Amino acid sequence: MKNIYKLKLVKACKELLNYDLVKGTWGNLSILDEKLIYITPSGYDYRKMTPEDICVIDIDGNKIDGKRKVSSEWILHSEIYKKRKDIKFILHTHPQYSSLASVCLEKVPSLIEDTAMICGENVYIAKYGDPGSKELAENAVKYLKNNHAVILRNHGLVTVGETFNEALSAALICEKNIFIYTESKKISDIIFEIPEKKLKELRQKYLEYYKQK
Repeated sequence: MKNIYKLKLVKACKELLNYDLVKGTWGNLSILDEKLIYITPSGYDYRKMTPEDICVIDIDGNKIDGKRKVSSEWILHSEIYKKRKDIKFILHTHPQYSSLASVCLEKVPSLIEDTAMICGENVYIAKYGDPGSKELAENAVKYLKNNHAVILRNHGLVTVGETFNEALSAALICEKNIFIYTESKKISDIIFEIPEKKLKELRQKYLEYYKQK
């Protein structure tokens, strides 16, 4: 096993604690290395995480390495990696505003330019699926589309990227956008949205120019 990926995942777990995106041991993270998925274990404290705690599975979920039980959401990670060849990192969190959107909205419009760029033209809410199920994973893939964020109905948020920093940025910006959306509805019945054509242009600009290696 490539210990560098385990170290990267542990570092990401520690950094995640600086943000209000997870509570307790909920949520999970993974990195793809060709056909191997390095993923956090089930129900284990991020503060205690070490490289030895990281699990390694193949794309079909067969355990290759690790002393702990693999995250119950491994199917979610596997299905996204199978569909999205541009993705190398997946971050599944349970933040406040995405969780709010998950119970009362069908989609969240990208009201601010940074959301349109990194998350997509809209952030969609996937249909409900039981935690850890194939149904949840397939719904997430369907509603993620080619975006970098999708909300799971009555559950939480999934963001993706080529790196942890990209997936983390998508999560933080998604949360900010939902906060703006919900607060603006309290102030006015009128919300000025970015024109559809401009949303597409912003997204394309991010994919072509902002994602520098």
